[in-house]
Amino acid sequence: MQSSSLFVPAALAFALAAASAPAGAQSTQADLYIDVATHAMPGMGGLGALGRFAGNMSGGNASYGMARHPGMPGKYMDVALDNRNKPGAPASQAIPKGLRLGDEIDLLPPERKARDGGGADNASTNMALADGGPYTIRYYWGCGEQVRAGQPATFTMSVRNGKPVNSGRAMTPRSIPQHGIDPGPQHVLWPNPSSRKSVSSKASLVGTHHLSGDGVPGSMQFDLGREHDFLPELELDRETTDQGTLLSWKGVDGANAYFIHATAMDGETVVMWSSAQDGYAGPELVDYLPESLVAQWTKKRTLLGADARSCRIPSEVFAGGAPMVQMIAYGNERTIAQPGWRVRVRNKSTAMLMPSGAAAAPRATQESAKPSAKGLLRGLFGR
Repeated sequence: MQSSSLFVPAALAFALAAASAPAGAQSTQADLYIDVATHAMPGMGGLGALGRFAGNMSGGNASYGMARHPGMPGKYMDVALDNRNKPGAPASQAIPKGLRLGDEIDLLPPERKARDGGGADNASTNMALADGGPYTIRYYWGCGEQVRAGQPATFTMSVRNGKPVNSGRAMTPRSIPQHGIDPGPQHVLWPNPSSRKSVSSKASLVGTHHLSGDGVPGSMQFDLGREHDFLPELELDRETTDQGTLLSWKGVDGANAYFIHATAMDGETVVMWSSAQDGYAGPELVDYLPESLVAQWTKKRTLLGADARSCRIPSEVFAGGAPMVQMIAYGNERTIAQPGWRVRVRNKSTAMLMPSGAAAAPRATQESAKPSAKGLLRGLFGR
């Protein structure tokens, strides 16, 4: 469904994002991590449903890590248990009926390829770029009808031996404390090789959850309310006029802030823009963020406030063609700590707008893509 050429700018932008080290081990007997996400592709809902249907017909296509970087529209959930009494021992999690996954889910060790760095959960830190370039990077920021003084920031980047090499002063990615996990042999996960069932679009986490298994504290039971459930779908709309591109959306119940990032190719130039008002902010922000950082960056206007409903991209930014737009609504975090165990839950809602006509002729666009672009994408996405 997605054209290779459309992802060139996203691939390059992603290469600029700094990978943060995962949080260190905690001093409890058992830590449970639950990441949930809702993803939308406005205007392409039918194709998304078809893609998910095809996955279900083949036995399910979910894998651990997809909540961080969803692909097709729908709901996603990643569950990981770090049981220090019995590292890597299978466990079960009794779940509410509203989750529509049966009475319980089995938490099992990750696939070996995930342990070795080839799984979806590690994709963000182990992708190799295809050599090519130089690519000019042109970056803008801020909502409004006019490009602000001092913009764009420009530099060049080439890919040598699979790694980006900058010429000139490149943008510095935002520093984001990563308090998720990088699954290893000490963890047990859902989804896993024995269960790849996709989460229903009607699924809900609300209710009582209970962990059991060898070495799991017997008291590991907790309740989740609606404020920590899957967020509603992010309904993002785009209208392009002579004054630029107006992005508008309905408010997402439970969202604390919003952020938008857009990329497009203009010849051999990668054009990037974000809704941040205070300078560079790259695609590394289209991910879970700690609530304290969301609050801090909302005050600094890096993020759009919870009451924001629109943002205009100046017409000059993407004069060469419509961009691919990524948006995120940041949800809540909850930490439940009891003697011997701890649970961390976080949620978000994301949306992607493809350029007009992207779904109509993917094959023709792919065949016309430049060899350098195809090589870059093969190196980054393994396609």
